[in-house]
Amino acid sequence: MSNLHKSTFNQLVEFLEIDLTAFGDQPYYFCNSSTYAGATPVQGLVAWDNRQWVPVPFVSSGWQDGGENLVRPSISIPDVNGQLYVTLRQYEFATGAPVTRYQALYQDVVSGNPYAAFSEARYLLNSASGNGRQLDIELATHVDFQIAKIPSFKMTREHYPGLGSQLLR
Repeated sequence: MSNLHKSTFNQLVEFLEIDLTAFGDQPYYFCNSSTYAGATPVQGLVAWDNRQWVPVPFVSSGWQDGGENLVRPSISIPDVNGQLYVTLRQYEFATGAPVTRYQALYQDVVSGNPYAAFSEARYLLNSASGNGRQLDIELATHVDFQIAKIPSFKMTREHYPGLGSQLLR
């Protein structure tokens, strides 16, 4: 794997894991690089962390390192035959599926270092949309509850007698 192709600057390799095991399917592993081992980039699977990562030129943005992850990253994945879109659609777009993004340096991936990832970000799949050629995924944090309202009812003094009592002091 010494001929790992790198198209992004700073020699960063980005890995993306979409885990659909909670829905009875397999995890999907993507890498934004290729070994070009075969005649096409798709044949050049990247071996890292005891997994085979499918080379796909995906683009991601909106990641936040450290602190409270309150941002919603987005990922655009080429999906020419719509296979990934159809897979997500059969699970009602797999809302809540864990999505993990790893970043590693090209040299560490090439050398087979199992600890190559220097950055790991975990999010949940929030929504997905596709047009037959590209799949757009929006992620949410573990504390981001779009649908649920906390609390799910209006708080009144009937249920919480001490509500607002510190305002009069």
